[in-house]
Amino acid sequence: MRALILPRIIPCLSLLLLGCVASTPWDRPRPTPHSSNKVVCEELLATREATLYEAIEVIRPPFVHPRNASRNGPLLYVDNVPMAEFDAIYSIALSDVVEVAFMSGPDATTRYGTGHVGGALLVTTFRGRSGDRCGAD
Repeated sequence: MRALILPRIIPCLSLLLLGCVASTPWDRPRPTPHSSNKVVCEELLATREATLYEAIEVIRPPFVHPRNASRNGPLLYVDNVPMAEFDAIYSIALSDVVEVAFMSGPDATTRYGTGHVGGALLVTTFRGRSGDRCGAD
């Protein structure tokens, strides 16, 4: 009887042991994942670029370059105000930006209406916010 049970128990115990060893302890801090659709001011300032467009082109090129060449690029919103031209992104200083979020075409169309096939680039600035700016000592 022992001869039949032992060969079945050993693989089960080894899998259980392997599972325990491979799992991370609950008290260990886990790294926070970077959002693929959002860039915060610390990431922007780390690029040492002068304008928002240059920094985004370094960090997340898909935000400003559409995947399909026949598609329109994203529309630009600064503090929830639509900009007439996407070129306004060239004049936004990095020191004024809190975060930049990219919204996909379907999501932007749902939120803002038609004409957002290329998505929307949502820029939040420090305008109207109290407190220290990003990177201020």
